[in-house]
Amino acid sequence: MHRILISALALGLAAGSAQAFTAINGLTVAPVQGGFEVVTRGADGPRQIWCAAAEYARQAQGAGGNDRLYILRGYGASLSESGKRGVVFTLHPDSELANGPRPGTDGNYSVSMRRVGYNLRTAHAEQFCADTFEDVWPF
Repeated sequence: MHRILISALALGLAAGSAQAFTAINGLTVAPVQGGFEVVTRGADGPRQIWCAAAEYARQAQGAGGNDRLYILRGYGASLSESGKRGVVFTLHPDSELANGPRPGTDGNYSVSMRRVGYNLRTAHAEQFCADTFEDVWPF
């Protein structure tokens, strides 16, 4: 009986770690090879996607506010949920990715969800989560 209980507990912990994370704005984030994927609901834009990525990086990965989030794979077919779309991020870029564009590169201040290597500080991306509260509690 003791072995069964230990096996069940181990299986439960393994299954729990593979479950998707739900960000404050309702988007799901799932670990994928090389990083993690923010899965969209269809009409979500860059601000919602970056918010979810930052929240996951901080809460699930232990990232600090000055750590940078990099787009590893731009917006496209989801790797973790069939029939959906997503963006894959990483906190651990290779040397090429680490030199990717940032806000202001070439005079462009738009926040990308498609440009591989595009990156923001985690604290910057977290600021987009404020949109969630403005939708719920407008002042």
